Amino acid sequence: MTELTGKVGFASAASTKRITRCRIVGVELIATMALVVCLIIAVTAVSIGMARAQTFADIGRHDRAPFAVALFFGAVMAGMGGLTAMVAGDRQTPRD
Repeated sequence: MTELTGKVGFASAASTKRITRCRIVGVELIATMALVVCLIIAVTAVSIGMARAQTFADIGRHDRAPFAVALFFGAVMAGMGGLTAMVAGDRQTPRD
C-alpha cells in the first residue's frame, strides 16, 4: 500500500477487483428490495387506515378545501420527485 493508485479517497487497490464489485452490487440489490418491501407495507397500512376511517365518504358532505389542499401538496411533491429524477438522469457518473 505504499504506492499511489491514482484514485481519490481511501479505497484500497482491492476495491477495483471484479469480485468486490459483484459483492457491492449484491448488497445494493438486497437494500433496494428491502426498500420496496417496506414501501409496500407502508402503502398497505395507509390504505387500510383510510378505508377504516372512511375518508372519501366524508368529502361529499363537508367542505372540500382541506382535500383540495392535500391533493395540491401531493401533486407538488410528486412533481418535485419527477423533476429530481429528470435532473439526476442527465448526470453522468465518473468512470474509474
